[in-house]
Amino acid sequence: MIIKPLFRRNYFTFASIILVFMAIGFASTYLYSKYERSQMVIRPNFFFNHIFSELDPDPEKALEKMRAASGQTDPIAFFLVNNEGISIKEHQKILDHPLSQEQLNDLRSGTSLRFTGDNTPGARHIDIFATKNPDWFFVTEFHGLRGPKNPNLMWITLGSLACCTLISVAIALILQFSKYRQRAEEALEVLQVMRQGNLSARMPAKKFEDLGPLVQAFNIMADDIERMVENMKKADFARRQLLQDLAHDLRTPLASLKTFLETLKHSDRKLSEEKRHEVVSLCFTEVEYFGNLVEDLLFLAQITEPKYSLGSEDIDILERVYEQVHVFKTRYPHIQFDVASNLNEGQTHLIGSTKLIDRMLRNAFENSSSFAKSKIRLELTKSSEHIQINILDDGPGFSERALKEFGYKKASRVLSGDSDNKRISVGIGSVIMREIVQLHSGELHAENILKQDEVLGSKVSLILPVV
Repeated sequence: MIIKPLFRRNYFTFASIILVFMAIGFASTYLYSKYERSQMVIRPNFFFNHIFSELDPDPEKALEKMRAASGQTDPIAFFLVNNEGISIKEHQKILDHPLSQEQLNDLRSGTSLRFTGDNTPGARHIDIFATKNPDWFFVTEFHGLRGPKNPNLMWITLGSLACCTLISVAIALILQFSKYRQRAEEALEVLQVMRQGNLSARMPAKKFEDLGPLVQAFNIMADDIERMVENMKKADFARRQLLQDLAHDLRTPLASLKTFLETLKHSDRKLSEEKRHEVVSLCFTEVEYFGNLVEDLLFLAQITEPKYSLGSEDIDILERVYEQVHVFKTRYPHIQFDVASNLNEGQTHLIGSTKLIDRMLRNAFENSSSFAKSKIRLELTKSSEHIQINILDDGPGFSERALKEFGYKKASRVLSGDSDNKRISVGIGSVIMREIVQLHSGELHAENILKQDEVLGSKVSLILPVV
């Protein structure tokens, strides 16, 4: 993820640095070869000719002054020669060959001549210039100091280029990875801020940077952590609220049991047989309610464990609905159950746990049956990805608070038309329903059935994904 963008997005930076150091390598090689060629000894022959012409109009006198000034020391010597290449004063042969007519014409037109020897030590290098005497010519003889050509010059050149290239790549990588280090330090600062409690801290995103995908993934992870912590806080608050409600609700059957038992203890002989049976029956009712509440609490604790295994059974949801309808028709014979479905065979399958699905449907039917006056309607519909089960009853509906808390805490409803305005508790069934639906990657909704602001009943919707 890093290597490819590293060279793709920084291509021009790397190329520029490498080219600069390659130019330095070539320049250093050229200077070295220049030093090898001339050993940094300069032959200022045109400068000598200018001095010669300015010293005296007479070439012979000018030559004497030049020799006197230079001391006639090696490696430079000065002569006056004729067109045969013989010196005027020493009558010695200076040039290897007489000057040709073409060379004489060039000299008399102001062009100088140069004869360069080989690369051996002491080789002669001669420059010839015209003088004011058309038959005499000024000669500077230079004995070169350059030795034989260095045979390792090629390897020196290649080594210089290789070193410069490696240095340039190293500098480019150091510059690049310094950016990575800076971003890593920013990530550590963000983590430190998050550790101190500010979960909204994020790494700033920058355009056209190699670590863009990594920064984005880091921020997504931070979003997930913040969302998870918020969900844990909400779940913890809901759990505490649920425990408070359960503690309050458990006190009621315990207080009733205590009252009934005290009545049997102290007034047993004064009670008629019928009254005694009624008190015992109420004791059993409270014990049953107490046992169901404890069972629901244990079941909820089990399915909310992080390591809880959902299972991978192939479930026919339509079959499970009809089975539960049959059970509740027997349990509540005064309630009419209607099932409306547009589902065909083979379209109602989902993956999950049959036991949990049955428990979810049982809690939903128990909730509606407890408050329905005479009728419960079930509607099953299917979209491309989900099956929706709507359970509608003609009971008193939900209060505004109960709708907000449905599925998150212990809920209750009040039976309308009851002279005692009796409060009936539905336990933690909605909480269990929500946990089971979420385990199957579904959704749970509750609402009231309204007609011109009049509550006609309640509606609970279970939305589950299909295979």
